[in-house]
Amino acid sequence: MNGWCPAQNLVYERAKRASAEFADSVVFREIDTFNTQNYREWGISDALYIDDRRIRTGPPPSYEKIKAIVAKKVKRIKK
Repeated sequence: MNGWCPAQNLVYERAKRASAEFADSVVFREIDTFNTQNYREWGISDALYIDDRRIRTGPPPSYEKIKAIVAKKVKRIKK
């Protein structure tokens, strides 16, 4: 989350909502890169990662797409 990019803010909200649906199996980690120290530490202002894999965020993926990616990962770990 960076606070200045409306498209990235959409991605953040959708990912947060999708993660909440799998709260028992998912850890949602927010990194506020509007904070300059965090931005410098991470070296990127906006991104979405699921299991260390960067998800394309332009144009912003739909809530359904993010939820489907998370659901697929959760299904794999519950086997």
